[in-house]
Amino acid sequence: GDFRTRFQSETTETSGVKDDRDRGRIRFRLGAKIHLLKDLDIGFRMATGGLTSRDSGNVTLDGGFTHKSFDLDQAFFRYKPVILGLKTVLQGGKFKPPFMTSEIIWDSDVTVEGISQKFSRKYGDTTLDASFGQFIFDEFDPGEDIVILGYQGVLTQKTDLGQFKIAVGYYDVKNTENSSTTFSGTTLLSNTSEVKMLNLIGEWSEIILGQKIKLLGEYTQNVGTLAIGNSDLDTAWQLGAKYGKSGEKLGDYDLKLIYRVVQTEAVFDVISDSDFHGGRSNGKGFEAGGSIGLAKGVQMAFTYFDTQEERGTQRENETFQADLKFKF
Repeated sequence: GDFRTRFQSETTETSGVKDDRDRGRIRFRLGAKIHLLKDLDIGFRMATGGLTSRDSGNVTLDGGFTHKSFDLDQAFFRYKPVILGLKTVLQGGKFKPPFMTSEIIWDSDVTVEGISQKFSRKYGDTTLDASFGQFIFDEFDPGEDIVILGYQGVLTQKTDLGQFKIAVGYYDVKNTENSSTTFSGTTLLSNTSEVKMLNLIGEWSEIILGQKIKLLGEYTQNVGTLAIGNSDLDTAWQLGAKYGKSGEKLGDYDLKLIYRVVQTEAVFDVISDSDFHGGRSNGKGFEAGGSIGLAKGVQMAFTYFDTQEERGTQRENETFQADLKFKF
């Protein structure tokens, strides 16, 4: 499980008008995994956040001391047989996305609902993974359901110069172009745009002076048919670096710096990073942060976002977060 208490300060300036907001927030998650049979596990997790939250377990400290909701965040089976020499993971229920992810497409708090299949094979220092997912996002009666079909291949190569990972993915969000539903946080939905995201991720990592350093890059393009006039707003990308690791003992630390651009119709941003640019697409800017270990399982983290509209209305967003985290 884990518990986090956060102070968040956010400033949004639109056409010279400023809006400042300070909030105290908490998140609590508690789960377990039951080893039912040799290759079969059953898992669950409860979390704060409320029934309407999909990309954050945070609850704001307000409401006159009223109780905070605590709901089902994960519930799944995980079957891990070996099939034709392939290590296999079959899942069903509500669980973490089974892909190599970054927050351009998947917020770290999102749990999908449906089934997935993953197949792995190792050849010396080379590992190949193939992952597939079939997820139900929303059902309509009448109307066509919105489902997400995911496909990803990952190559992991260990060398004397460090470890390299390359992932190629494709996410087809079906029936958004026919939906009358409004999705919060996105300007994508003129109800005539398709969402078919081609995703490329590259990552290099190595241990230097006893600390892990990681360089990452990502490119995403919505290759679906877009609304008239928006055909050049289909791209998202980021470059970043991370150094160190905290949470194991007093004084260990980590740092990160990421620059990201997300155009208006590049991603299905109701499931992407809810902190970057206030959880909206059509944004560009920096994420910088770090954390320091206070004890095993205890860390203090700081994150700063400085973003602007990628184009259009002059809108700037600055967010500072200070988190005290406990893992147990």
